[in-house]
Amino acid sequence: MLPTLSTAVCLDEFFADRRRGAVGRPLIRIERVETVLRAAVERMADLVLTDEEQLVVAFERQFQPNGAVARILPASGLLLVLEAHLAALEGRPSRGAARRTELELCGQLARHLTRELQHLDVQRAAHRIEVALQECAASADRGPAGLLRRALGR
Repeated sequence: MLPTLSTAVCLDEFFADRRRGAVGRPLIRIERVETVLRAAVERMADLVLTDEEQLVVAFERQFQPNGAVARILPASGLLLVLEAHLAALEGRPSRGAARRTELELCGQLARHLTRELQHLDVQRAAHRIEVALQECAASADRGPAGLLRRALGR
């Protein structure tokens, strides 16, 4: 049996790679997206953890409360969190470059997970995330910023 990659390790490695060489606003945006996704993982514990995993998280929180869900949740569960996060994101107003960074990083993370979890059948979940990314991008294009970008030919 292959060792289970945790969400915490996956996020640590993914965002460390993205921060490498980034400075200024791009670095701030990357760090913001990381914070938002880590908070989403913790917030969605009830949706993505089994009853047994929730018991382990409760025990884990007694010793180190921050990031307990991410340490217990297998990386495959992160695909479910990404999908739910993108569904919620679609309804929020766009914030220009910050939104584009968030969507780009979510897409990159989904592709990273697909490669890391190639021993599992995650193609359907990855496809749903790609569709959600397209919907988020389309909703951003329908807002005032999208109208302005289209009018300016960008």
